[in-house]
Amino acid sequence: MNYWKSNGAPAEKLLVGFATYGHTFLLASSNTAVGAPASGPGAAGPFTRQSGFWAYYEICNFLKLGATQVWDAPQEVPYAFHQETWVGYDNIKSFQAKIQWLKKSGFGGAMVWSLDLDDFSGTFCGQGKYPLINTIKSGLGTGASCTSRPDPLPPVTPTGGGGSTGSGFCAGKANGMYPDTTNKNNFYNCTQGNTYPMHCAAGLVFDESCKCCNWA
Repeated sequence: MNYWKSNGAPAEKLLVGFATYGHTFLLASSNTAVGAPASGPGAAGPFTRQSGFWAYYEICNFLKLGATQVWDAPQEVPYAFHQETWVGYDNIKSFQAKIQWLKKSGFGGAMVWSLDLDDFSGTFCGQGKYPLINTIKSGLGTGASCTSRPDPLPPVTPTGGGGSTGSGFCAGKANGMYPDTTNKNNFYNCTQGNTYPMHCAAGLVFDESCKCCNWA
């Protein structure tokens, strides 16, 4: 991010990536610090099933096994190890640090990879549904600073209609996402009184708890 910014890219056009996953390794010695030698990727997670890669909710299960958690102060991120397995990842604390850096640097916002790798059910980490993504949401805010940018991207509309200016569903409502009570697959994006009908992908419904599309 700093490279692009220092080479002339407008900071407000750059989005900071936030990872809801971690990378795992098999330790090759008793050394457990950052940079310790490894013999290969860690075992595949029970759900993501990819060697060297765990979703955040799988990492939470690993921590429950009694893994030793360490905070890497220079990078402001955690890592953990148990027996021969080592994992580097992000958590709520590191997300909060990155959000503060993002805002201080004047970057345009955040992107996440990916929705389904966070604790979407809220049953693995004991931090509620989507703890990492909701940390971004609360850290960046949902008020005017995040929704008042000019020339918003055109919405995806389920019925072919466009946004309405100062009238319709969003007239008089605060900026934000609102459910369509007639169709769980649809929702409204209200921006400065303008109504933008939106829809979730097939098989998903709008979930008010996270203001996002979720499994039914």
